[in-house]
Parts: sequence; C-alpha cells; structure tokens
Amino acid sequence: MRFRQKTKDAVFGQAVKRRGSILSAGLLTASILACAPVIDNRGYFFDDRSEENIEKGVTDQSAVRDRFGSPTSISKINNEAYYYIYSRFVTESYRAPEEVDRKVLAIYFDKNKTVRDLAVYGLEDGIIVPIVARTTQTQGSELSALQQIFGNIGRFGDGSPTQF
Repeated sequence: MRFRQKTKDAVFGQAVKRRGSILSAGLLTASILACAPVIDNRGYFFDDRSEENIEKGVTDQSAVRDRFGSPTSISKINNEAYYYIYSRFVTESYRAPEEVDRKVLAIYFDKNKTVRDLAVYGLEDGIIVPIVARTTQTQGSELSALQQIFGNIGRFGDGSPTQF
C-alpha cells in the first residue's frame, strides 16, 4: 500500500513539473511575440509597371481612373491633380506608430483633362511643419465665478438711459 502511495505522488509531481515547464515556455513565447513589431500598410498598393503605362499628353483622366482606381486625394487647383498615397507604419510594443515609408504618385492634368506631368514623391520629400500654439489676447479682464455672480447685484432694468 505504501509503495503505491509513493508512486502516485511521484507521478503527480512529474505532471506538475511538466505543466509548469509548458506554462513557462508559453509565457516566454508570448512575451517574445509581444515585442515583435506590428507593420501596418495603408493606402494605395503600387504596381511599378502601371506607372510606365501613363503617357504625357496622351492618357486622359478616365484612363487613369481605369488603371489606378479612384485616387486617394484630388486637387482642384490648376486644372486638377490625382494623388495616390501609400504609407507603411511600424508599431513596436508600447511606442506610438512611426511612419517608415511613404510613396505619393501625383498625376497632373491640363485643361483638356490629359496627363500633363507625373511625379513620384517619397518620405524624404515631405516637409515637417511645426505647429505653433499661440493665442491672441482679448480686451478686458477675466472674471472669476464669484465676481460674475455678485457683480450683478443691484443692477436692475435693461440698462437703457430712459428708465421710469
């Protein structure tokens, strides 16, 4: 009887050790995967061969829409321009997403709605514009809540000069 009891305890102890090692291996794998970067592709997927099919002065707007689909953005200034934009963002663990790649295909049209020019811009072509948070001072002074409440005591009427 005693022999069987020891055997059951030994088997139970081995099972606990096995489960503990599986659990620790799973936690280690999960922690390593949590640190893997997340890659997010946004926007138009470019096929470099399709850019070569655009001929200046020949291809019109409808042909561009047929080949590329609807543009990401349309400019109405100086006749018109179509912009197809692609961006790749990488997010690592707790950090904010960072843009690591950008490609902008700009197709400019003339008055006849045919391609006038074609340009490809990258992330290095962008300009970072700093945001300035300035406020304009107003005339007068700011009143606290108590000054606003008690400032009206004793004032009656609409404020017109001819009161009866």
